[in-house]
Amino acid sequence: MGPTKVLTMLRMIFAALLLAAVTGPAFCGSARAQGAAAPGDPMSAKLSAEKVGDVETGQFSAGEKLSFVLDPYGDKYLLRFDDSPEAYVLSEERVVLGGRILRYDTGVIALRVSVWGGMTLYTGSAPGGLPATRTGDNDAPPRPAVSRTDFIAAMADEEKHLAYTQQLQMRFSADPAVLAGGDEGLAFDALISAEAGIERLLAMPGGRAALAHKFDSVRIVQGDKPGVSVSGKTMVVAYAPGAGAAGRASSREIALQLSKMLQVAEAR
Repeated sequence: MGPTKVLTMLRMIFAALLLAAVTGPAFCGSARAQGAAAPGDPMSAKLSAEKVGDVETGQFSAGEKLSFVLDPYGDKYLLRFDDSPEAYVLSEERVVLGGRILRYDTGVIALRVSVWGGMTLYTGSAPGGLPATRTGDNDAPPRPAVSRTDFIAAMADEEKHLAYTQQLQMRFSADPAVLAGGDEGLAFDALISAEAGIERLLAMPGGRAALAHKFDSVRIVQGDKPGVSVSGKTMVVAYAPGAGAAGRASSREIALQLSKMLQVAEAR
């Protein structure tokens, strides 16, 4: 290698060393600063907190007149609207940056919680979402226990309700195992969801005609998993006693299963 090439190579090496000497400390200092900034930086602290995006429970209001209660239920949540006796079991899903999404058993989003804790409620009339504001703790008294007599009376009430409000004649009954006692509260919840699911179906285009043609009665039964099946002209609504509130399908899920079964416009 000639002297000229050697000199050129040495100059290149020197330039590289000089550049590293100048930029290295700045780069390392910047990296250290970024790492060191995390504890004192509000955003970093918020994002690294153990409870980022945790779901706050209690009483909430959304929109002008909509109120609801959100309660913890194991690794899920129970959502109850003030104008309805039904309780929805919501599953939790973590999203980017620590937010949360709570979904109905149909998979549709019910609530979204931002990384900062802000909550948005999604409804059929407000698919874009309504900001929800916490108004206090859930201090409502526990629901009274449901007896066998109460459950039988509730079935008669649901028949009358559908006949009066929907002009639909539908007979309600229950299997002997359901009436034997022990889980009347769960059977009652399954009954409420079944009736509300029927009303959801009736609101769909073609739902009334398809339902009236296919069914004339509803039967509440125990099963291994919740769902809807057909036996003759009877709609069989099953709930799983051992799974608690999560062992029965919501009115949304019942309406969804019926819409697929009857091939009417699907609603989730």
